[in-house]
Amino acid sequence: MVFDPGQGGAEVVRGALAEEGVRCEAIVLTHGHIDHLWAVPELAASLDVPVLLHPADRWLWHDPGAAFGDLPAGALEAQLGFRWAPPTERLSDLRDGMTLRFADTAMTVRHTPGHTPGSCVFLFDLPHRTAGVLVSGDLIFAGSVGRTDFARGSWEDELASIARVVLPLPDATEVHAGHGPPTTVGAERAGNPFLREIV
Repeated sequence: MVFDPGQGGAEVVRGALAEEGVRCEAIVLTHGHIDHLWAVPELAASLDVPVLLHPADRWLWHDPGAAFGDLPAGALEAQLGFRWAPPTERLSDLRDGMTLRFADTAMTVRHTPGHTPGSCVFLFDLPHRTAGVLVSGDLIFAGSVGRTDFARGSWEDELASIARVVLPLPDATEVHAGHGPPTTVGAERAGNPFLREIV
């Protein structure tokens, strides 16, 4: 699986797949912000794979600039060089609690609104590891949490999502976020200042 291929991600992903001698079975999106889906059209076509996104973020799929409010038409292309030609025919919906199986690996989808309405995280229980692995997107980072000041973000929903999905996990659960270094649930429970009002 490829998660959230951002700007420049197509070349990096293809190189990594070739180096490891594996093929991609799906592109999985934690949410619909452009820094997480930039390379999706190119990769979905070249790898011939489906794209999975929660339906509550389809508004961003259809118009990634909507995250920034009312932008003039063509602003993202003019300012960032971002050209969006979404492969909607490849898009499938994620839903809370579903189990996805790719590459002989299972992961559980948890819907965690806050950063965006359709934000999701993915929990792996890998038999060869002593601790679970959480792919957290922009819900929670090492020492921080995702912004909620973009369009349709909600601080209250984000804290509720962290309390419902992340904090009940064992301390040893590895957290791999959309930005920054890996961490663990225990380290964030103990030291993340944004979690104090939950803990």
